[in-house]
Amino acid sequence: MSLQLPLINLMIRWQVKRRFRKNPDVNLLRPLMLQMEPRAAKLPADIACEALDLGGVPAERLSAPDTRSDAALLYIHGGGFVAGSPRTHRPLTWRLAKDIGVPVYAIDYRLAPEYCFPAGLDDCVTAYRALLEKGLPSKSIVVGGDSAGGNLTLALALRLKAESLPLPAALICLSPSTDMTGGGASLQSNAEADAMFVPEIMASLMPAYCPGADTKNPYLSPLFGDVSGFPPTLFQVGEREILRDDSVRMAAALKTAGAEATLEVWPKVWHVWQLNADMLPEAREAITHIVRFARQHLG
Repeated sequence: MSLQLPLINLMIRWQVKRRFRKNPDVNLLRPLMLQMEPRAAKLPADIACEALDLGGVPAERLSAPDTRSDAALLYIHGGGFVAGSPRTHRPLTWRLAKDIGVPVYAIDYRLAPEYCFPAGLDDCVTAYRALLEKGLPSKSIVVGGDSAGGNLTLALALRLKAESLPLPAALICLSPSTDMTGGGASLQSNAEADAMFVPEIMASLMPAYCPGADTKNPYLSPLFGDVSGFPPTLFQVGEREILRDDSVRMAAALKTAGAEATLEVWPKVWHVWQLNADMLPEAREAITHIVRFARQHLG
């Protein structure tokens, strides 16, 4: 364990979990993530950032000097479906672009509560179709996301399958939400250990993102979907997260369906710790694993 890990853990508990204890409302994520955006949005001088759209969905394309043009990573940011942007996730996405050696297309999908389900998922499907229309074969595309973006990554694969579109080469899911019913045991067993969230936050998520919807809808809760034929999928999650079992059970469901799933449960880290790569050795190590997985499946 690095010296930085317990210090950052304490800082997150003070800055984030303390607020959610007082007011367990997912909509608090928007002001919190807006505060982090100016620092997170800074890029190294050798990373190019181009604003564009994918079929009408706003996005940014991050690339390094030696980036290959025949493959891509489509990245779907997290933020509880109500917050975040490609800018808040640059500490992760620029590293993926540089180390994998492919452009990262980070999409700015529509957020709730202004745009409820399935608006964000529709944007993910549109963006993926646009990459195919650019001439990129599906075997040369990896799709990844964190938290809500991990949920959308899996839901996207279910939608592509239902619409008879080719699935990507691989999926990357970082601390994804996969079960909107709240059925994972870690939701309660990790209530104190989780450095960010409290279980009560889930009660505010459904009314904001998908009011009145069936929580077992596979496009909301991919755990209940037919995942047979899914591409190889990497899960990274923290042992102490309330969402830990969303990854554990989803990986098990994939394996039961005959799909390849790699599950990494990391000790003592917090939700989407990979975003702290500027300061945290464990985050940079996790990114190394992601890069190895992506490069393996892109050939």
